[in-house]
Parts: sequence; C-alpha cells; structure tokens
Amino acid sequence: MVDDNKASAGKLGLFGLLALCISAMVGSGVFDLPKNMSMEAGLTAQIISWIVTGIGIWFIAEMFVILSDVKPDLTAGLYKYAQVGFGDFSGFFTAWAYFICECAANAAYAVLVMSTLDYFFPGVFTGGNNWPSVIGASIITWAITALVLRGVEVSSKVQSFSTVLMLAVVIVFLITVAIHFDPHTFTLNANATHAVAKVSDKPMGSVMHQLMNTMMVTLWLFGGIEGAVVMSGKARDVRQVPKATVMGFIVCLVMYALVGTLSLGVYSYGQLAKLTSPSTAYILTNLWHSTIGRDVITIALLFAVFSSWISWIQMLAELPQHAAQSEGSFPAAFAKVNKNGAPAFSIIVATVVIQIIILIAHFDESAYQMLLTIVGVMTVPPYLFSAMYLIKISRPSMTDFDSQTKHRKQNGMIIGLLAFAYILFMAYSAEIKYTLISFIFYAVGIPVYMWARKQHNKKAFTKGELIFAIVIVLVALYGIYVLAKG
Repeated sequence: MVDDNKASAGKLGLFGLLALCISAMVGSGVFDLPKNMSMEAGLTAQIISWIVTGIGIWFIAEMFVILSDVKPDLTAGLYKYAQVGFGDFSGFFTAWAYFICECAANAAYAVLVMSTLDYFFPGVFTGGNNWPSVIGASIITWAITALVLRGVEVSSKVQSFSTVLMLAVVIVFLITVAIHFDPHTFTLNANATHAVAKVSDKPMGSVMHQLMNTMMVTLWLFGGIEGAVVMSGKARDVRQVPKATVMGFIVCLVMYALVGTLSLGVYSYGQLAKLTSPSTAYILTNLWHSTIGRDVITIALLFAVFSSWISWIQMLAELPQHAAQSEGSFPAAFAKVNKNGAPAFSIIVATVVIQIIILIAHFDESAYQMLLTIVGVMTVPPYLFSAMYLIKISRPSMTDFDSQTKHRKQNGMIIGLLAFAYILFMAYSAEIKYTLISFIFYAVGIPVYMWARKQHNKKAFTKGELIFAIVIVLVALYGIYVLAKG
C-alpha cells in the first residue's frame, strides 16, 4: 500500500487532467470570441460553423479516446502513436512540430499578458511588445518555468484554481447576455448578406463563404484537446485519460458556442466586430454600465492565460522527454529530470526558444503574427499521424483490439477515417502559403534528429525516412522562396 501511495504521489487525477485539457484549449480565445467570429460571419454561418467544428473535433476527441483504450501503454500519446506506427523519424517529426508550435504559442501568451496589463498601466506596455513588455514578459515566462520545474503536482494546483476562476467568469458573462438577450437583434440579418447601417452590418458574402472564413477562427480553439493524452504518463490512472478528453471537449464546445452565439442576441455582428479586444470585457462594461465588467474579464483573461501557459509548458516538454528516453529521436539531455520529476532540460530549452520569439516580436510584430499562423498549421501533422495510426491498427489483419478493449475494430476504422478527413479539411482551410512555410521549421529540426541518432549510435534514416526527409527539405526550400517573394 505504501508503494502504491508513493507511485501515485505527484500524479494527476481526473480533475487535474480535466483542468489541463480545458486550460490548454481555452487560453484567452474565449474572451474575444464574439468579435473574432463576428468579423467573419453572421448568425447562420456561425451556428453552422459550430456544428461542423463540433462534429469534426468530436472525431478527433474520439480518436484519442479509442487510442487511449487500445494502447494505454503508449504514454505521451501523439509522439508514441507516430513513432510506433511509422518509425523513429515520424515520431521525431511529430514531437518537433509540437515542440516548436507550442513554444510560439507560449510566446503569444506572454505578449497578450503584457498587452492586457497595459489596461492597468496605460501607455507602459503598449502593444505588448515594446521594451517594457519584453522585460515584463521575460520575467513572467521564467517565473512560470520555475513553477513548472517544481513538479506537475504543484503546477496542477495553480492550474486548477485558474481554470475554475476562468469558468466562473464565463458563466457570469453567459448569465448577463442571457438576461439582456433580444430575439429581434438575434435574428436581424441572420445570413449577413446585406447592409444594415444602423447596426454597422456589412454584406459578408454567401453563407458558405462566411462558413469557410469562420473555420480559421474555430479551427485552433480546440488545440490542446490532446492534453490529457500527452500527459497520460503523469496520470494517476490512465483509464481516466479518455474521460478527461471527452469531458474537456464537451465543456469547451458548449462554452465557445454559447459565448459566440448568445452575444448576437445583444449586439449585431457588425457592432461586435467593431468592439475593442477583448470584446467580452466591453460587452459586460456596456451591459453593466460600469467598468467593473471590464476589470472582471481582464483579470479572468490573465488567469486563463496563465493556466493555459502552464499546460503548454508541461505538454511541450513532455514529448521531447519521451522521445529522448529510449528511442533516441531527441538528444539524450532532453530525457533528464530534476528531483521533482520534471523534464528540466526540455523545459529550459523550451523557455529559451520562447524568450527568443518574444524578442523577435519586439523587432517585427507583423512577422510575429505570421509566425503564429504558421505554427497553427504545425498542429496538423501530430493529429494526422495519430489518425493514420488508428487506421493502421484497425485493419482486419491487425490484432491490437482484443476482448479487453471497450471499442471494436470497425469503430476504430470509421473514426480514424473520419478524423483523418477532418484533419485534412483543417489543413485545407489554412492558407497554402503558411503550410509551405511551416516546412522550414520542420527542416530545421532534421539536424537535431541526426545529432540524436549519432549520440545514441543509431542509423539516422531508413530508406523510406530518407525520402521523407528529402521531401521536407525540398518543400522547405520552396517555402523560403514563397517567403522571399513576399
């Protein structure tokens, strides 16, 4: 019994996994959702968008649920699915894409925090990327890193508190807009196909055109749905991973859809599109006739960002650690953990990369925004490999599904194919230019992989992997050409 207690110490229970999953998905996005959605579409297209996104992301959530059921031993999820299913280089490719992508996402949180603090200190942190902002963002970044280095149990407590506070404020917001809900405002110009000057509505094109535009907004709101899967190695009970994934998905989908659509019962899409970010703050300010609403949302936004920040630092450090431990896909140093069980070297390297991106943001803000779009595209490969792995193990000739698994092989194949199709749709909805440029970041990782393989005395590439690597480099070179062309 003592040994069991020791083994479970510092592990994540169901609530910890759920808090991690929700905080990884939510971040700050929910607090500016009314504006972001209304800049692209009216009521009809927004409702359809939530339905399409909900179905598509459910395929992805169910994909992770089935994989967790059939392969509970593959902790660190995304990396292991790619590595076991398609080889060491594919595993590295997945972990590297995830690592770089989430480093930039955390840098974005740093800039957003400083921009939000400018509300309390007007003119000091203008834009979130001036020199005072860079200094402030750097201090906060290293402070959160210090917290995560204390171990998953300590950081999980802070994360859980922040997530509960964020959800409480969202509920207050939803109750407020529900009380002020006007059916006439809600249905006015629902298709957004003509102008209504008195409410600043402009024609937004066909409903289908609007729908495609909203997909870029909804697409990345659910990034982090794999949080419980990535951190399954830190779970007290791996059987709770599927529960946390499904519960997190449902909570976030309902919350996003309600925040986005109920706001249209208070203001038209034209009025919402003109609001200052974060739009929920100004909605509450106007409805409460007090700046207290703005204060509440601003503080909640900061807590939500901190919570998500902790989640992503934990997750982006987890995959390189697993990749370095046995397969030799990452340099051996990434496998080192401190006395608290945290992958210290991996976390420090990630923080240094975040710090560099924060500095880049100061010198060229437009380039930084482009970078964020590119790294958003980089979430596609990890999902794609997971879908392909589920399809692979669901083939009739495979024996991975057995009497102990809750899911049947036929279900695995159907969900795998549907998830694969939706992930391709995700990639299609992103601009091809950014997809091409993202390969530059993939290519930069190839020397890291070769160094790791040499360090572990392993052959760098199989014949198939070498072809894959060459394709990545060629596409990256084309991406450089596209970038230079402007």
